[in-house]
Order: sequence, then structure tokens, then C-alpha cells
Amino acid sequence: MNLAEIRNLQSFPSKKELDLRVRAFLYHHKQALSEGTLTVLKYIWRHSVKYTGVSFAKVETIQDKTNKSRSTVIRAINCLEKKGLLKRVPTLRPNGKRGVNILVLQAEGSERLPKKKPVAPSSLDSAPETAPTEQTLHETQPAETDNIQEKIQHPPVIDADYLPSYIPESFLNVSRPFLTPHDILSAWKSVQRAYQKVNLTQPLEWYIEQINRTFKRAVFAQRQGTIKKSFLGYFYGSLKEAFIQIVRKEVMADSSNLYYNWLDNES
Repeated sequence: MNLAEIRNLQSFPSKKELDLRVRAFLYHHKQALSEGTLTVLKYIWRHSVKYTGVSFAKVETIQDKTNKSRSTVIRAINCLEKKGLLKRVPTLRPNGKRGVNILVLQAEGSERLPKKKPVAPSSLDSAPETAPTEQTLHETQPAETDNIQEKIQHPPVIDADYLPSYIPESFLNVSRPFLTPHDILSAWKSVQRAYQKVNLTQPLEWYIEQINRTFKRAVFAQRQGTIKKSFLGYFYGSLKEAFIQIVRKEVMADSSNLYYNWLDNES
């Protein structure tokens, strides 16, 4: 193969274009490539500069320089050719016999590097050189958790406007700085269960101050690290005990309840 034929094999106008093509390919396929294939590609890439995109490296040379087995090198070349990045161009020796294959990196491909989105500079910080990627955003933002204890330590900013209207506004105001809407609803269901377990004489809404006070104490206990199990379980138990204490006061204040059945009330 003469010099003119070799130049015709070049499909990249510059090394910059070659580098962009390989980087885009790796961006989309790197996770699916074996370590051996990546090593072979790296060698071919580095040795395709004189004639941009064209490598004269023999299989034996790549094998020796990368410390990979012959089968690994051949398998890597087959893989890269199958994915459209590489093409083997056969050559003929002067005696007419087949020579070594020339490895040509292909310019055409559907892979593209993601475009960098411009980031507006703030008044405090200079603009970053590159836009943050999805990976870096994930690393800098805390993962959302369903653990109520963690939410109390790090209160989320939430909007509870979509919660059912039967939850008292005062309880929403107390709980919304610490819980998600889903957890607020669960907390109020705990209130309803505790109320049903104890024979209080007044409607549930009459005891909202006690409910809110018990919730605040549960939050304080959580921050002090004294809750061993779940926050909602602790809140439910504390509220049930508070309701029982209210019943006792109500019964003791009424002389007609001398033989009140405490066992049934505290079931």
C-alpha cells in the first residue's frame, strides 16, 4: 500500500477530531468494555497520530506493548470493529500474499459527547469551568431517605397543602418542619389510633394542644437520641399514655365514677 492510499484512509482532519470521536465512544460504551479491550483501544488510539486515525500496529506489537495475550488483543479488535469504531483494512505484500491489517479508527458514529450547559455566575462565586454532570450533582446532594429519625435531624423543606383537610392546621404547623407530607399523614393516623384505644369523653379535636405538645416532646427525644426504635412508634406510645392520664383526671373529677373499669380503658 503506497503513501497516497494510506492518506486516503484518514477520516479525521485533525487529532482533535480523532480525540473527540474516541472520547464520545468511551462515554457511551466504556462500562460495557472489558479492561483488556480498553487497554488495546488506548494503545491503538495513541499510535494513530502520524496519519490521523490510521494505525500500523501488528497484533504481535500490541500484544507485546500491552502485556495482553494474543487472544485478548484479537477479541478486543473484533469488539471495537463490531461497535463501529474500528475497521481492519487488509494489505498485500509485494509477492501478492496477504499482509498485516491496517487498523483505521472510523469517524462516522452516532455517539456524541453531552453538550455542556452554561452556568450563570453568582454574585459570590465565579462561574465553574464546566457544567456539573449528573454524577457530580448526585455526589453533592444528600440522598433522600424515608427514615423519620434522619428527617428530624435534617428537616426537609416541604409543602403539606395536599394533605387531607381533616388534619388540624395546628398539627400541620407543628409537624411540617420535620416530616414529609406522607409522614405527617402517618403521624396523624397514629393520633387517631391512640384516641380510639382510650375512652376519652370529648372529640379528638379537643385534645389538639396535648397532641401537639406530645409531638414536640417526641421530636426533642429524637434529637437527644433517646428513641431506640421508630419515631412514630414512640409518638404513638407517648400520646396513648398522655390520653390515659387525661382520662384518669376526668374520672377522678367525677365522683360517680368510683368503680370505673381502668383495665378496659387501657386496652
